[in-house]
Amino acid sequence: MSDNRKRVIVALDNMDKKEVDTFLNEYSSDISIVKIGMELFYRYGREYILAIAQKYKVEIFLDLKLHDIPSTVYKSIRSLEGLPIKFLTIHLSGGNSMVREALRARDNYIKNCKILGVSVLTSLDQSDCNDIWANSSEEVFKNLYKIALNTHIDGIVSSAHELEVAQHLDKNDKNTPLKVCPGIKFATTNDNDQQRVMTPSQAFDQGADYLVIGRAITQDPQVLTKPELFV
Repeated sequence: MSDNRKRVIVALDNMDKKEVDTFLNEYSSDISIVKIGMELFYRYGREYILAIAQKYKVEIFLDLKLHDIPSTVYKSIRSLEGLPIKFLTIHLSGGNSMVREALRARDNYIKNCKILGVSVLTSLDQSDCNDIWANSSEEVFKNLYKIALNTHIDGIVSSAHELEVAQHLDKNDKNTPLKVCPGIKFATTNDNDQQRVMTPSQAFDQGADYLVIGRAITQDPQVLTKPELFV
């Protein structure tokens, strides 16, 4: 597997347990990290995380996008103790205190996990950002990214289109969060429900550390055998 493919997180979205097993039985040797989102986690529970990690020898990105008062987020992360999670997501819009409590819970209960702060969802466009925050998507991202820097969170989740803004802000800070980018497609695939998308090579060139790719891989797994698509 090429180095770039090792930095691809395959999102197991819109799949049930049988479909996940069929897919991973065939292709897990070509995958380093899988994303398990709210749908699978709420349906099958914490034991499913253990089963996937043990059976297929893949690392787990648990995409729960936690967002609540700080103490509730702390206790939610505490409930994940013992799970082999590489990445866990929270919302940066929960604020500085919530992020710090999430990091404190991580240190106490899932030490080997990195906490990633979700910035602006890739499904949101400029109109959505105006409706929700009365601001442009770029300004919203800047404000959320400053929370990431202030709290020393491990990484952020954002569209690759925001990476240039992040790198500019990074110049003024010694802490550089990991950049994890969904909204990735191949040149021949549809955008589906994401508004701000980019190809793997474009995102890596912009400075992404990891990419999250779902249906573009799960609906056409043969792309995993084409390393040139990820260069």
